[in-house]
Amino acid sequence: MNDPFARLPEAASFTVTSTTITDGATLPPAHRSGRDLSPQLSWSGAPAGTKSYAVTVYDPDAPTGSGFWHWAVADIPATVTELPEGAGDDTGSGLPDGAFQLPGDTRQARFVGAAPPAGHGPHRYFFVVHALDVASIGVPAEATPAVLGFTMAGHVLGRAVLTATAETPGEVVERLEVSRVVPAPADAVFAVLTDPQGHVDIDASGMLMAAEGHPVERAGDRFVVHMDRDALGDVPLGKYDVEVVITKLVPGEEIAWTVEGRTGSHVRHVYGYRLEPAEGGTRVTSYYDWSEIPEGWKRRLTFPVVPESALKATLGILERTVRRRMARR
Repeated sequence: MNDPFARLPEAASFTVTSTTITDGATLPPAHRSGRDLSPQLSWSGAPAGTKSYAVTVYDPDAPTGSGFWHWAVADIPATVTELPEGAGDDTGSGLPDGAFQLPGDTRQARFVGAAPPAGHGPHRYFFVVHALDVASIGVPAEATPAVLGFTMAGHVLGRAVLTATAETPGEVVERLEVSRVVPAPADAVFAVLTDPQGHVDIDASGMLMAAEGHPVERAGDRFVVHMDRDALGDVPLGKYDVEVVITKLVPGEEIAWTVEGRTGSHVRHVYGYRLEPAEGGTRVTSYYDWSEIPEGWKRRLTFPVVPESALKATLGILERTVRRRMARR
């Protein structure tokens, strides 16, 4: 079983407890995707010489090849030994002065709850308090948790670990859908989704660097996206181009596409958005469907390659992008 500490420098142990989660037990609903409430954490017995703490939450069992980072907080003062429940909200309202949250694998600088794929079995969630020998670890606020971990490696005096689990039972789902009401008319939302640059603007992964092409108008239209896999640091693919191929387009109602590489066979999984009127704006449903891909690809890749949490993050960025474009009109 994957041990996230196996190749890290040894460090002294100290104690972390929680009033909202239990070591070895199942995560309560409050700390899962949808509610995304960070748990209460208290720690004691840190090694002498501790000058600050960092807190991380990591799922090594996520089907990504690199695990999944749910939360990272740096520069917690050495005088602080507790974080209240909900400290990891969008504003970090419960964090002490000087501490800050780094963007996790959804590219949100906040706590993101557990969301293991249906039928994938139990996942472990490692809640770790790191005792450090420096008052500030010196990473920028936009750094990834992996960069934080790499930088901390030579400064860790001790680790306090609490492990909880989560599982989504049932048959393996081959389609994900998430929704959000965007306070804007459908045509404003659709203008972003049909614009090649709009796809870059709403990307939550950090891989989409730029796009070339005209706004799409019908199924069969294409445009090019310049990718940089090094932004994720998981697979050494570097920079490459893909073509986005529109598979469905109903103006103001729905758009879907697949992605083709420049060489070889194509996976043919489908991404899309449905729009419908809603009180306060437009209900936007983002979906990801891999039900029609060839069996060969199902054996080669672990699906979904895009988690539900990433779809949610993209919807938030979509709303922000639509607001900004409308403000410029």
